[in-house]
Amino acid sequence: MPFSETEIALLKTSSILQDIPQDVVLEAILEHIDYQFNLQPDEVFINAGQVEPGLYIIAHGTIEMFIIDADKKEKVLDFAKTGGTLAEETLFSDRPLQYSARSLTQAAVLHLPNRVVSEWIAHYPAFTRRLMSLVSERINFLYKDMLTFCTKKATSRLICYIVCHFNEAPKTPDGSYSLHLAIPRNKLASRLGISDSHLSRSFRELQDQGLIIPQGRGYFIPDVPALSRYVCPGGCDF
Repeated sequence: MPFSETEIALLKTSSILQDIPQDVVLEAILEHIDYQFNLQPDEVFINAGQVEPGLYIIAHGTIEMFIIDADKKEKVLDFAKTGGTLAEETLFSDRPLQYSARSLTQAAVLHLPNRVVSEWIAHYPAFTRRLMSLVSERINFLYKDMLTFCTKKATSRLICYIVCHFNEAPKTPDGSYSLHLAIPRNKLASRLGISDSHLSRSFRELQDQGLIIPQGRGYFIPDVPALSRYVCPGGCDF
């Protein structure tokens, strides 16, 4: 089914497309229905091992990236949301895609084949720089994420991922923050490399300390700096 006007409008505001003329973006969307993925929850639409898979841009929804490990168990690598991209790391190398992707919620995703991306790289230098910057940011994030996995316990991993994003804790005038957490607990546990029971204990520990308060599908954090100090007493390692 073709994208709706709302989905097209969301795609046109995606940061990765800001250096491409709007009429060129619109043409790519409207003339190629085969580029458009309208996904129901739990649909795998990218498989690991693909060579030159192109670039995927999320118009709306949440996508999970996962692998199947040596024990044939599924491991969630990360989640991508509205405005996010997938497979950009393959654009500048010959390596096949290392993960599969599946819709966690209803989602709309635009697929740009390598041919289209290559044409845009050739014609729009600013787009190329933005793509390379995105890949660089992803590598930096993965490095910090790996260091967190190796050096921090479950509760610290949880806060690093869902709140602080390393040294980027949200800042509000009163220091509070409302966190919407739509990711299922078992998926989040897999992403953090911990068991479901460890994740539950981490949430309970933070609630017992009064650092997070359940609120609908998320949590209210009354004092973000205090929460950060609780898991990283010496300050952020990054």
